[in-house]
Amino acid sequence: MNYKMNFISAYYKSIELGLNPSKSVLPLKNTISKTKLAGLQKGCLDLLYSMNLNSSVDLAGKCIPVHIMLKEMLKTDFSIESHITIGDRFWHDYVYCEMSYDLIAKELETGGGVEPLKAHVWLTLKDGSILDFTCEAHLDVLMDRGDHPTHECVGYIPASKKITDGYYRPYLVGDEFLKRTGAFGVLAVDV
Repeated sequence: MNYKMNFISAYYKSIELGLNPSKSVLPLKNTISKTKLAGLQKGCLDLLYSMNLNSSVDLAGKCIPVHIMLKEMLKTDFSIESHITIGDRFWHDYVYCEMSYDLIAKELETGGGVEPLKAHVWLTLKDGSILDFTCEAHLDVLMDRGDHPTHECVGYIPASKKITDGYYRPYLVGDEFLKRTGAFGVLAVDV
């Protein structure tokens, strides 16, 4: 599974579907230093804890508002470019928030709102690495794995890491799909 290649494909598919991802998405750039990465993870955690998002239960089901908020904070406080990424996560025996381009087209045609959006949202950093604060939290709740503190829910996957099971499948890049289907407007109020 080559996440960077799939992310680039998702970017072009977003354009093909009439969505307008930021032109600054490509090219993916150099890696983020370990020092800067540690600082931005701490900054994200500080923000989440300050908003009383203290555990798996608090974070579960809030991937849209959490990652939109974190994207803005990373840009403002750390000058780190990140990109809202919409997709699912695939294991050999389970797919979390399974998506398809047929379902995406249907959502765009209807404007969403008919059923809850079945999608997962995370951030792709400028180097192609993944930053996700809600997937593991939601899986904690869905799989009855217990309620864990927010700092144990952080998912960071470096761009160079190869994952064979539990990998992220990006379908769309940018937040326009969320706006056009009404997903952002509804879920942003939950935080």
